[in-house]
Amino acid sequence: MFETINKQINRLQPKILRPEDEAELAPGSYVPILSDIILPSFAMAISMFVLRKLFDRFIVVPFGAYFDIKETVVKQNYTRQPVLESEYIKNKSPKDEVILILCKKTGMTERQVQLWFRKRRKDSQASDLKRLSDAGWSFIFYSLLSWYGLYVLWDKPWLTNSMDCWLGWPAQAVTNDVYWYYLVELGFYMSYLYMIFTDHKRKDFMEFLVHHSVTVALMILSWSINCVRLGSLVLVIHDQVDYFLALAKIAVYIKMQKMADIVFALFLPMWIITRLIVYPYVVLYSVYIDLPAYANESRPYIQMYDRSTISQVLKSLLVVLQILHVMWTIIILKSAATKFTKGKLQDTRSDTEEEGGIDANTETIDNKSNYKISNGNSVIGKDGNVMEPNGNSYSNGRT
Repeated sequence: MFETINKQINRLQPKILRPEDEAELAPGSYVPILSDIILPSFAMAISMFVLRKLFDRFIVVPFGAYFDIKETVVKQNYTRQPVLESEYIKNKSPKDEVILILCKKTGMTERQVQLWFRKRRKDSQASDLKRLSDAGWSFIFYSLLSWYGLYVLWDKPWLTNSMDCWLGWPAQAVTNDVYWYYLVELGFYMSYLYMIFTDHKRKDFMEFLVHHSVTVALMILSWSINCVRLGSLVLVIHDQVDYFLALAKIAVYIKMQKMADIVFALFLPMWIITRLIVYPYVVLYSVYIDLPAYANESRPYIQMYDRSTISQVLKSLLVVLQILHVMWTIIILKSAATKFTKGKLQDTRSDTEEEGGIDANTETIDNKSNYKISNGNSVIGKDGNVMEPNGNSYSNGRT
C-alpha cells in the first residue's frame, strides 16, 4: 500500500534533472525524492503530537503546580443572550455603532452590552497553564532546533554565501543531516497546524495559520525541486529568535517580570535583525538577484525553471513570509510600547488576554450609576436589568 502511495506522490514531482545534470553528481549522491519526505513527515507530526502530550503531563503540570499556575479559568456569571452570542461569533469586540444596534435589539444599556462581551471573552479564555504549555513547547522546540540547525549548516558553504544555494543546481546532493533537519521541522509545523485549532485562540490566529501553512508549502515545494539549500537557510534564520519570545512569555506566566523584561529586551533587536534585515537581504536577495544572475551567466536553461509555476509560487510564498514578519513586528512593538507606558510586559498575541485596564472584579455599569457589579457575581436578566445575588434588580443606573 505504501509503495503505491509513494508512486502516486512521486508522480507530482517535476523532472528537473537532465542526463548531463545526473552526470555531475558523485556516485551514491542523494537528490530529493518527494515520497521520502511526505509520509515520513506525517509520522513525525504524529510523534510531535504525542511528545507534546507527554510534555504537558510530565513537565508542564508539575512545573505549573510549583509556581501555583491555575489549570482552570474562573467561570463568569452572565446570561446567554442569543442576539449577543450571534454577534460574538462574528466579532468578539464589536465597535460602538454595533453595540448601539445590539442595545436596540436586546433592550439592554450600552454598558450592559459592553459588560456582557467582556464577561463572554473572559469565559472563553484559556487557563494560564494552557498558555504556559504552548510557550513551553515552543521554547523547547525552537531552542533545540536553532542550535541543531546551526550545527547542521555550520560547514555548509551556503550558510555564509547565498550564491552557493544555486551553484550546480539542480544537481545538488542532500546529506543525511540536512534531510533529518528538514524532516523534523516539517513534522513540527504540520503538528502545529493541527494544534493551533485545538489550543487557545490567539489574536493573530489567522496570521499563525497562514504562516504555518506557507512554511509547510515552502518546505514541500523546495524539496520537490531541490531548493533545499535555500529552504534550510529560511529555517535556520527563523529558529534563532523564536525561543526568546517563548521564554519571555514563560517568565510572564510564572510572574518573574524582571526576567521577562530582560529576555524581551534581548528578543526585540534579534527579531528585527533576523526578520527585517537578514531574511530579506539573504533569502529574498538570493531568489530575486542571485538566481537570475547565476542563470544568465552560467546555466541559461534555469531561466525556464525560474519561470515555472512552482518557482513562481515558491518566490511568492517567501514574500508572504516577509509580509507576516512586518505584521508581527508591529504587534511586538505595540507590546514594547505597552511596557513603557504601563510598566508591564503583556502577551499581545493571545486573544484570550483581556483588553483594557479595568479591574476584572469591579466594573461600573454607567457613568452616572450608583451601583457596581462586584466580584463577577451580578448577572444581567432577560429584561436587560442587572440582578444582584440578593434578588434586587437595577435598571438604567437607578436603584
